[in-house]
Amino acid sequence: MITALENARRNVARHLATADADRVTSTQAAELVTLFAEIERLGAAGKVLYAGRAAQSMVWRDQGHRSAASWMAQKTGVGMGDAIATLETAEALGSLPETSEALRRGELSAPQVKVIAGAAATDPRAEAELLKAAASNSLKGLRERAAQVRAVAGSAAEEIARYKAVRAARYVRHWADPDGAFRLDAKLTLDAGARLISALGSEADVRSQQFRGSPEQEHPAAYMADALVALVAGDPTGPGDSGPGPEGPSGPTRATGTGRPAVSIRVDAVALRRGYVEGGETCLIPGVGPIPVATVTNALSDAYVKLFVVDGADILSVCHVGRTVPAHVQSALEARDPTCVVPGCDTAKGLENHHWQVPYFECGTSTLDNLARVCWWHHSMITYEGYVLSGGPGSWEMRAPPGGCSFETG
Repeated sequence: MITALENARRNVARHLATADADRVTSTQAAELVTLFAEIERLGAAGKVLYAGRAAQSMVWRDQGHRSAASWMAQKTGVGMGDAIATLETAEALGSLPETSEALRRGELSAPQVKVIAGAAATDPRAEAELLKAAASNSLKGLRERAAQVRAVAGSAAEEIARYKAVRAARYVRHWADPDGAFRLDAKLTLDAGARLISALGSEADVRSQQFRGSPEQEHPAAYMADALVALVAGDPTGPGDSGPGPEGPSGPTRATGTGRPAVSIRVDAVALRRGYVEGGETCLIPGVGPIPVATVTNALSDAYVKLFVVDGADILSVCHVGRTVPAHVQSALEARDPTCVVPGCDTAKGLENHHWQVPYFECGTSTLDNLARVCWWHHSMITYEGYVLSGGPGSWEMRAPPGGCSFETG
């Protein structure tokens, strides 16, 4: 077996040693690219299929490595993260026979099998559906479908726990490239990322319009980079309102007359009523990914949000959450609640509006007696940890879930 593969490797190496693209027709070049893509998929399949068994050997230790992943990274010329993912995928394949067979046939690329294995490990019943998505969609489309599979929850608590795990692991890292470039890497929750991209998009649009049609116009990504620096440094080019952005359930909205980040959310009505997503349902920011239903009902109420409540392909209702508080009501609310209303908290900065009696998506209005201002910390406790704000002005109480500590006025 090893001898046959070694002979195949030598044949490929001999071909490449004398390869000259100028000596073949363009049609032949296209055929060769397709052939090498198939060889590449088969090579990736072999690497994954044998990775787990190789990790069980002591070869990696004998060659001076601290772990099988370190050995895998050195042998394959990839980073540690990719090497670990290969080993995890190899382990997951043991319970995914259809994916394993498709891999052996050379039908899946390394990124595809990684996505399928990761999602199917969460729900093995989705394996066939994910394989079908891999055959008919781009890698981006497969990743979106896999994200929806992984977002399915057995309860609201499970959905919230996944969200909190991502939030707990959030970070921003930076480093300098060898060519002298400053690089950033960030991990955020999807709703936070959507607000960030929306704000950057609005500022980038203002900058792009200044050079539209000009020879000096640059790539949109360049304006996004400029927008990031400008917004973080407090030096935007305009108020953040470049006119109406694209609206609707097909993509996130950007600019608004409020100058606040704009986000569109699509959620199934039954999931919204239940409080979490089950199989076949969605609660997502189009173009970004799935989010917990709890985020829809509470956490984004202070951003400009367009909430599309759907039943399959039918849109049942549209809620413009961020416009629910009229200016005169907002002024009265700020005068009544100058600090966070949770007893014992005197935070006055960055307060968020909370519909404490009836959620906006249920009542459709924002009246003063249904609103309270809370700090982001306590709003997070209400949204994700089961705390309930009750009582009203002068007698506020934060009721804890079982095992928690309540806060009372008095």
